[in-house]
Amino acid sequence: MIDKVTDYKEIYQYILGLDDKIRFVGIINDLGRLVYGGMRPGVLSLESETESIKIYMEFALISKLHTDFDSKLGEVLYSLTVRKKIKMLSFPVSDHIIRLSLEKTADHEKIVKNILSFLKAIDPGRYEF
Repeated sequence: MIDKVTDYKEIYQYILGLDDKIRFVGIINDLGRLVYGGMRPGVLSLESETESIKIYMEFALISKLHTDFDSKLGEVLYSLTVRKKIKMLSFPVSDHIIRLSLEKTADHEKIVKNILSFLKAIDPGRYEF
């Protein structure tokens, strides 16, 4: 369970260190606010700050909507969105969402595998599979 700023920093640093093609790592609360994280140093965001705020709120809403099917399909482990310019990953963890943006050429399967292994230690009940 994520509950301390030190946890946020550890998660951010671990995930950002997995691959140079990870552009952004953010921890978003259930209200859609970025509580920790940001762009990789030296990488420019593709959207404005106002657009980023809207995107975080959208992530939180989508994450809540996905829980409607948990009893039938099981909990969401992660979501992948592929766009023309980037890939985005979301990992729900307790009442937070870990959100990443990746370069289009990133090996998202390798990144997902490493993150899921890491998340088992944070939220073992959700990530036992």
